[in-house]
Amino acid sequence: MHNIETMEPLSGRFVNEAGELVNLIDLFTGLSGAVKPTNYIYVGKNGNDSTGDGSANLPYLTVQAAITVAASGTTIFIWPGSYSESLTLKAGVNLTSPVKFGVTITGNHTANFTGTIVCDNITLTSTTGSTIAFSGTGVQNLQFLGCSVNATAGDAINWTNTNATSKIYFEDGTCNVATSGASARCLYSASTAKGSMIANRVSFRLDNPNNVCLALNGAVSLTHTSDQVYGQITLADTSTYIGSLVALTTTSIPVIVTNSSGVSVLSSVTITTTASPAITGAGGLAFVAIEYLSTGVGAATTINGGYGASPLTMAPIRIRASTLLPAGAVSAGTFEFDGTHLYFTIGTTRSVII
Repeated sequence: MHNIETMEPLSGRFVNEAGELVNLIDLFTGLSGAVKPTNYIYVGKNGNDSTGDGSANLPYLTVQAAITVAASGTTIFIWPGSYSESLTLKAGVNLTSPVKFGVTITGNHTANFTGTIVCDNITLTSTTGSTIAFSGTGVQNLQFLGCSVNATAGDAINWTNTNATSKIYFEDGTCNVATSGASARCLYSASTAKGSMIANRVSFRLDNPNNVCLALNGAVSLTHTSDQVYGQITLADTSTYIGSLVALTTTSIPVIVTNSSGVSVLSSVTITTTASPAITGAGGLAFVAIEYLSTGVGAATTINGGYGASPLTMAPIRIRASTLLPAGAVSAGTFEFDGTHLYFTIGTTRSVII
């Protein structure tokens, strides 16, 4: 067991009773018996880009310096703190922090690569302009795990990548815009953009719910489960939005305006708005289990070529054949099937339906 005698301030290193310099990471891995991680480059507020070598003892000061020297398969381990720099992400070079939302990197970040990048416990934000430019023509797989992507007065995610197999996976995080407007949305995809996004347990939120939160254009599809969109969703071209177990909220404008030829789907969704209709446009929409929590009502008649939103077909209900219950033991409103006839009880009277 290590006996910690002294600690160097802000260095993450300790001097033990034998006078040996011990890294914090070495200490913890030694206590747990775990293997010290390899393929890591370290960044810290006490680091130095000129004299650092990316080790835990001599970390870099900036994240971009670590990315620049990192080879594919490397993880940039960032000590908690705030960093002001614009990142150019590199394929196969991942970003991680030991604390959820413990690292904030403020700048205009560029994702234009071919390959996969995983960001874990990182907050990316900007003061002006887009926070992340998801651009280029490469097959991109950008993953955010326990992350937050925010913007002050621009798009949080601006999607112009034109590769149909590119995707963003976003799990257990948040996406916020502090000052929303015509060019400040949580997600914007251009008319030429392609690809797909999966957002699971991710909140998309604006300061003003009567602005556009998700502006989906081009051939971008968004599948969103188990959270909320606080602001309007607009769809054009062939884009689609699939929302399940999601709360859609505006104040007085429709929660969805779709003019896309792609069919969007809502399943087990709650809608809060005073706009009537709550969903409008000339695009396609199907739904099941929508609950209106305020005065807004269903889609405009222009949806689906004038037929309105289409309810999804529910799975059939099958009743297994069984012996009928004794007379007087059947509750009102009960269906029974004895293998030949279907019965329904009203009050205490059992009647044959078929």
